[in-house]
Amino acid sequence: MKRINFILKLSFVGLLTISVVFIKNWDFIKKNPIKQIHSAYHYDTFNVFHWKDIRFTDAEPNKNFIKTKYILNNPKKFNAFIFGSSRVQRLPPNVLPNKNNGKSLSWYNMTSSASIPNNHLLTIKTFLENKVSIEMIVLAFDSLSMYSAPENFKYDLMRCPYQVITKDPFKYLMAYLNIDTDESIKKAIDTYNKDEHLEKTKLFYEYGGNNYSPDLTEDIDLKRYEIEHNGYSQKDSYKDLEDIVDLCNQNKIKLILITNPMYQILYRNSVEDGYLDFLRKVAQKCEFYNFSTLNNYTTDPRYFFEWSHYRSALGIIIEKYLFGSEEEREQIRRDAGDELFGAKVNAQNVDTIIAGLKKQL
Repeated sequence: MKRINFILKLSFVGLLTISVVFIKNWDFIKKNPIKQIHSAYHYDTFNVFHWKDIRFTDAEPNKNFIKTKYILNNPKKFNAFIFGSSRVQRLPPNVLPNKNNGKSLSWYNMTSSASIPNNHLLTIKTFLENKVSIEMIVLAFDSLSMYSAPENFKYDLMRCPYQVITKDPFKYLMAYLNIDTDESIKKAIDTYNKDEHLEKTKLFYEYGGNNYSPDLTEDIDLKRYEIEHNGYSQKDSYKDLEDIVDLCNQNKIKLILITNPMYQILYRNSVEDGYLDFLRKVAQKCEFYNFSTLNNYTTDPRYFFEWSHYRSALGIIIEKYLFGSEEEREQIRRDAGDELFGAKVNAQNVDTIIAGLKKQL
């Protein structure tokens, strides 16, 4: 009898909860028939419902949400992470170290579209709060960090951070289930063949990055390397990097900060917008390896897909520089034709480094 009463009470609570949800969102339901809501759920444009079984279409998944949820559900699977925007997706796993101070490392690349240090700070905090093991982090940033404000991500269904979604899931879902799914996405899902995506799916869950062909770009279309000048920036995003450094120190996590190499047009535009001043602010409390220079790589379009993303050929060079011998670093600098490429920047030498970078312009 007690069990029956418990079931009845549970059913009543469940019915009451559903009723409250419907009442609170009645306007939404009136405007969006169940058929449309089901369609948005089924096609799941940004894969938030399919975080365990991602489908690859023309729409970029919400990788911040998917990857964070995946790691939280597998807290012991990885203990070393790469953080950065989509520009770090071509940092290959095979050059990364497999040990740190005698401890084995298992790497996962948290790359997600347009992500900035504030996103990484939230994710690292979430990992630590949920007992995710972290031995080492490589975190890459560049001028994107000074252009984007954290507030912008709250209203971007593709880039909305895990922490924002889980804080108010109904708010996100009401917007997400209001999506009018693009016909190309519908067609891709209706005809989706998992067997055709096995390798890409395996790589996503085993490492999180993209394909790692070392080939350079051929048949270059220079129009893909053009970019309009932004002309604005956020001046205080360096504080998130400072907080990340403090957080890693407190939790005895080895942190390696780097700047991404940028194609020359993007780099020059960024410098006009104050990028070197931004780096000077970062260096006051954060030491980092600077790959944002003008050199034989960043002036050669073959090392980039377009104006924004570098190829794995350059990603391999970065990793060899970070984890190779001093002889290897010297050779990389010679090949780059730039003694400042990969220079370690801190409060003591930042003025000298920036003076050298200005001479390159």
